[in-house]
Amino acid sequence: MDRLASMATFVRAADLGSFAAAASALAMSPQMVAKHVGYLEARLGARLLNRTTRRQSLTEVGKVYYERCKLVLAEADWADAAGSDATGTPRGRLRVNAPVSFGTHTLMPLVSRYLRQNLGVDVELILSDRFVDLVEEGFEAVFRTGPLADSSLAARTLRPFRLLACASPGYLRERGTPSRLEDLGAHECLGFVGCLVPAFDGSD
Repeated sequence: MDRLASMATFVRAADLGSFAAAASALAMSPQMVAKHVGYLEARLGARLLNRTTRRQSLTEVGKVYYERCKLVLAEADWADAAGSDATGTPRGRLRVNAPVSFGTHTLMPLVSRYLRQNLGVDVELILSDRFVDLVEEGFEAVFRTGPLADSSLAARTLRPFRLLACASPGYLRERGTPSRLEDLGAHECLGFVGCLVPAFDGSD
């Protein structure tokens, strides 16, 4: 079996927490995922994953091998990118993180259009309101809302971020219409905290 393919399958299985989830993401069968992991375990002579019917977890050897695999796969992607730069054709994997609301409503259509125009690129879009570490978690690009703190990373302003407070006519008839921001303190409000994420800084 191809060792890089097996490494990529193992990393995806570890990231997603199950062979079934990895199989779905990689468009292969769970049995093939198991074969890739088994191939690596046979090469190493050590178990990489502790597997039960309910969950799986990395062994101590698996944790070390998982981190090394991510480095190897990143190096392979960078090598492919260098070749693509030489030919002028984008190729390889682009790992992107964005907030859930922005990613769902704004970014997804753009990613779909980009993929149609660049068939050699595989975009891994992770939607999460968690404050990810761009370098440590291997993201090539992240989207964030809020003011820009001091950073050694390149950043570009896309557009203003605005929030709109809404209420149903029935609620306003019952509770009255607020005229000032301070009035909201006396009202029942439903908020999605994930819309507001920490500002982009040097760690992300």
